[in-house]
Amino acid sequence: MRIPFSVGRPVICAIMRLEQPYVIEWIAWHKLHGFDLMIADNCTAGPQTAVLSALRDAGWIRLVDWRHDTVLPQRRAYSYLYWQALLHGYRYLGFMDADEFLEPLDGPPWSGAELVRSLLNRPGVRSAAFRWVNFGSDGKEAYDDELVTVRFQRRGTYDAPTARWKKSFARVSSVLRKALRDPKQFMPHPHGFRISLRRTLVDGMTLDRHPAAMPMEWKIGWIRHYAVKSRQELVDKHARGGGFTSASEAPSLEEYRASRDQNDILDPLDDATVAALRAKVAEIVRSLDPAVIDQTRPLFRQRG
Repeated sequence: MRIPFSVGRPVICAIMRLEQPYVIEWIAWHKLHGFDLMIADNCTAGPQTAVLSALRDAGWIRLVDWRHDTVLPQRRAYSYLYWQALLHGYRYLGFMDADEFLEPLDGPPWSGAELVRSLLNRPGVRSAAFRWVNFGSDGKEAYDDELVTVRFQRRGTYDAPTARWKKSFARVSSVLRKALRDPKQFMPHPHGFRISLRRTLVDGMTLDRHPAAMPMEWKIGWIRHYAVKSRQELVDKHARGGGFTSASEAPSLEEYRASRDQNDILDPLDDATVAALRAKVAEIVRSLDPAVIDQTRPLFRQRG
């Protein structure tokens, strides 16, 4: 246990299930941006546990074993991750998924953690949210080993319905009182914290004063969201289900595809960003046993 709020690096917390093909890229991206990472392992079959354990042993992540919770585990895992972040002394935390990548749009490269810190250090601000930009399938049918952020280069527009969805960061202290009041019921929502609009920035502004500002063009940052990927990967994702919404409430495969497979604008990463990301991925790979790396390759090819 560390002194409360003594760690100034923001920590991103996530729960993952069968994300082993993608997790190294996700870690590389957010490490380049200066974040610490804490992952709850919700794997019930397959090699993800071995991969995450190796990443923990190499010092890339903190790992929480959450394999016991198989029915809508996301909120309960988020609550536990919050308490772990508090115990480890973090001042700021956010919740994201393995298909989400925070990217500043205004400022120096790889400055995501600094952007989060600067927003949450503004007077009166307790939470800072960033809106989705959805990247579609670009017509791809099958998985390949290229980086997700390189494979899929077409995205949706700022006024797409899903561009209103957000992911949030907060001061750990800002929700502590609510958590202490009822620890068993305290469960952060996947898309935000229970913090008033006047205390929350969305893309750098408070929506209580500018309620008509959404949808709008992204200003200072966004969350790259690769929910669809290829047809093959989407079918597999839909089959394994979600961690937050019950099967009866979840959209059908076609509804999900229709809402997120957005390919309106060609917007590839620049060469310098791709080169830095590849270098960080290679650094992580070199730190792991080759047998573990082999397990990051999924079984999509065998399914036909």
